[in-house]
Amino acid sequence: MAEFMDREVRRYRAYFPSWCQAFGDHVPDPGGEGRAVEWLVGEHCLGAIIVPDIRDMLIRELFGSRKPRVIVRDGSMCLGDMDFRDAEVCGHPAYAALLDLLKNAETVHLFLTYHLIYPPGTRIITVSSRPPQALIYKESAPLRVSVGI
Repeated sequence: MAEFMDREVRRYRAYFPSWCQAFGDHVPDPGGEGRAVEWLVGEHCLGAIIVPDIRDMLIRELFGSRKPRVIVRDGSMCLGDMDFRDAEVCGHPAYAALLDLLKNAETVHLFLTYHLIYPPGTRIITVSSRPPQALIYKESAPLRVSVGI
């Protein structure tokens, strides 16, 4: 039976819906545009650009007032009743880096960012070991995440 550690992830929402800080320098994901998730790996953070058909639902679940059950482990992730086992997503090196960040960072922060090289309106779900800019974001209720160890 798998063992889990529970993490408290600090969530942030922009004061105004259209506001976001820039993701910053990152390593591009070769072939990412053709997949459901395009990973961005930056210094102290990871980002995911999600295809539109599930992006809005994920943002609503992760940043809304509800606190869904979130489980992240090798090979899969669960959000509420949804189970994601896509090998292209959960087998990607950035997914392994996400697991590492969740296991080892002193504090984990979750917020939305953008980047100028992506189409207007693109939002990047960002997980970081550093908080976002306080001028742009306010902290909301934390999210409990169970991480496979």
